[in-house]
Amino acid sequence: MKRRFSSLLSVMLAVVLACLMPLMALADAMPADGVYEGSANGMGGAVKVAVTVSGGKITAVEVVEHNETAGISDPAIEQMPAKIVDAQSTDVDAVAGATVTSEAIKEAVKAALSGEETQEKAELEITLEPDVIVVGAGMAGLVASVRAAELGAKVLVLEQNYRVGGSANTAGGSISGACYQIQKDAGIEDSPELFYQDFVNLGGGEQYMNTEIAKVHAERSGEAIDWLQQDVGVEFSDKVDSGSYLTMDINRVTYTAGGASSGGGSYFVRGLMNKLQPYIDAGQVQLCLDTLVTDITLNEAGDVTGVVVGEKEIAAPSTVIATGGYGYCERWLKEFNFTNITSNDPNTAIGSGYDFARKAGAAFDNMDYSSCYGGSVPVTGFQASLRCNINYNGAVWINTSGDRVFNEPKATSMDKRTVWRTSDQNIIYVVLTESMLSDDQALFTGMMSNSAAFTNEEKINELIEKGYVFKADTISELAEMIHTPNLEATLTQYNEDVKKGEDSVFGRTDNLLSFEEGPYYAVYTVPYLMMTAGGPRINGSAQLMREDGAAIGNVYLAGEIIGSANIAGHNTIGGIGHGICATWGKIAAESAVANAGK
Repeated sequence: MKRRFSSLLSVMLAVVLACLMPLMALADAMPADGVYEGSANGMGGAVKVAVTVSGGKITAVEVVEHNETAGISDPAIEQMPAKIVDAQSTDVDAVAGATVTSEAIKEAVKAALSGEETQEKAELEITLEPDVIVVGAGMAGLVASVRAAELGAKVLVLEQNYRVGGSANTAGGSISGACYQIQKDAGIEDSPELFYQDFVNLGGGEQYMNTEIAKVHAERSGEAIDWLQQDVGVEFSDKVDSGSYLTMDINRVTYTAGGASSGGGSYFVRGLMNKLQPYIDAGQVQLCLDTLVTDITLNEAGDVTGVVVGEKEIAAPSTVIATGGYGYCERWLKEFNFTNITSNDPNTAIGSGYDFARKAGAAFDNMDYSSCYGGSVPVTGFQASLRCNINYNGAVWINTSGDRVFNEPKATSMDKRTVWRTSDQNIIYVVLTESMLSDDQALFTGMMSNSAAFTNEEKINELIEKGYVFKADTISELAEMIHTPNLEATLTQYNEDVKKGEDSVFGRTDNLLSFEEGPYYAVYTVPYLMMTAGGPRINGSAQLMREDGAAIGNVYLAGEIIGSANIAGHNTIGGIGHGICATWGKIAAESAVANAGK
């Protein structure tokens, strides 16, 4: 018995010591009293903290600088400092829904207390004479870099972010193409001609497309997927289906081993970096992170001769622009697409490549078309962070005149996008009554990594104070509050239809609930964006083109900047985003290397 008790005591002591070790380690490493700064990378770049030490203890932690996503990162920024102070340790749990920011704060505190001074960023030093400059290291830029290196070119890769991968790091793993090996192994017969025909049929006709590049994409998309799997080593599943969004006639969407859910796209990034790293180690490729290209250089003929970083001009025979879309550039979005818009794009999608193309005199196509999603409540301004459940049980959608705009339960994904994209000022009110609210169904959820639901009563009260939810006892009062003159007549007609069991305006039969008894609520919503669809014109070799049909020398495009609408028309097809990155990253690299004489 004594021996058993002794063993038990030893185990308990070990557990206690294990729990205390992070605290003891931090106490042993605690610097002298003072204020210390440190930083670590979060979702949007460096998160900088100031840590106050007094009496040998941490007395305060403050996040003094960050570029994290508003709304999503807020819980971590508000809660993590207090957690660390209370525990006197960084060994604390991350805040649910804001894990990346939480971990960045913990690492920044560790850096601050380590006593190591933050190093100033060194001046950019180019270690090779590039044949090809690739601007952007998202998926398209990585594809272009790997392919150009495979073909023997010296490649300089310039990425504005602190990490590679761009939106592929958090995207799902879908990709589409025709006649690739996984599709063949699944017993599916396909052809580039059939793929192209789906673009035409689903996209509204050839008038919306750049038919030259649409045909090239249909022809070469399958080989790009095979290259990713067989040459690069990206891990794929054997699943092939029609994907999300619009359904194609033939199953041609496949997935990485990470699947369709968020993070599946990181398998592309991992595989491409594993392939690129030996070229970097050999000195054939130089990858520069935290390096923003601010301009391009042109010769007298208007051809591109290189790029500008800060005050440094870097020349190369060929340049590939793979900067992504303009989905985080309010200036471009409001010039071409929206009056009111929020963005769920990475904050690196600033539209710089479009600025470069415009400077070079490129033509632009489909810039008036941009796919979007409905229901963003712009509590954090341009950055989307809160979404309203637009299909809430019984709710109806009202425009700024007070008229309904659709059969709400029957609206497809494309219908919803059209409603928010084409409505006056892009404003839609989601209108419902208090009797429709239920604790079992959330009216609001977060976005991106913070997709948690919010308690209805608390969130409604908060948004009433902020002016995004309106509450009234009568419909006429609500109409006056949100300046919708037809609202009372609209809901009067709707109530009559509910009694009859059929909506006389749009034929709605599902969830027909009466608006005869208040209180009444209206939620102010606008669209939110996840990718852009128009872009600068290119030819089948990915070369940038002018309006008169002349090619702009030495410059090629890859990825989202090309514009999915220019290939697939006015639609969204499953896997098209990653398909464009892979297909046109390869094409751009091959054209750029040939242009450089390699």
